[in-house]
Amino acid sequence: MTSPITGVVAPVVTPINDQGNLAPDRVADSVAFTMECGCHAVVASGTGVQETAALAPDERKTLISETVAAVDGEVPVLAGVSYPAQSVVSDLVSHAEEEGVDGLLAMPPWGMPPSHDAIVRYYEAIAEETELPILVYNNPAVTVDMAKETMRDVARIDGVDYVKESSRDWQKVGWLLERIHHEGHAEVFTTMDVLLSTLQAGGSGAVIPAPATVPAMRVYDAYQSGDVESAVAAQRSFGTFPPDEVSTGLTAVCKTATRLSGVDVGSPRPPYDDVGEEGREAIDAWLDEQDVPKL
Repeated sequence: MTSPITGVVAPVVTPINDQGNLAPDRVADSVAFTMECGCHAVVASGTGVQETAALAPDERKTLISETVAAVDGEVPVLAGVSYPAQSVVSDLVSHAEEEGVDGLLAMPPWGMPPSHDAIVRYYEAIAEETELPILVYNNPAVTVDMAKETMRDVARIDGVDYVKESSRDWQKVGWLLERIHHEGHAEVFTTMDVLLSTLQAGGSGAVIPAPATVPAMRVYDAYQSGDVESAVAAQRSFGTFPPDEVSTGLTAVCKTATRLSGVDVGSPRPPYDDVGEEGREAIDAWLDEQDVPKL
């Protein structure tokens, strides 16, 4: 990777067909929509919104390969390598390196809650196997909620260049910024809800799926140019996303939004719920308000 990753990092939504199977032939379209919405880097099969925990290792490998091919060097690609078994993580790391990714993204293992020491060993093992930069991803919706002290200790591992905190807990985010970013251990990323605050406090950006990347790019660009008023206006867009009419998780929201934008990525993998009609209408209205591109 020629330069550090900063700004808006976009997980590419995973396409699932009507039979509930991975649809590799649709990955390129999902990548195209993600890129059209705007981002500084993409993630292949690594985050909760990408249904990572519902995918088999071979499916993860396919997604990594297809994403790298579709991006074709336009932006950096981070490959998700998280898994409860370290041997599978190693296999995913090897595959990601062979495919030419620019970095790795790893959540802690899911299933049995790992201890502080187990989490540190998990990331040390990843770092020992690769020279690629690692983004440590804290997502309690999928796996354990890492304590801030654990995240600090992991960030001190050589090879860990980035950490992402998924909570909206500003007390925790502020601590991470001081103890990890400002002490020079790693760059800190957060979520769309606190993107502007993160940038103002010295953070690097956020990991955000399309189509929320459309206002996220406006926030980032406006802030970088010194136009705080426009950055604040764009940040307010997240106050209505997901819309109040939606009761499902973010995966279903983003997949619905992607379909409404002309890209068939299917519904969430069974048994998870899709968005209802009222929610679809509200999402469609939000897409129009934000001038989200249609393919």
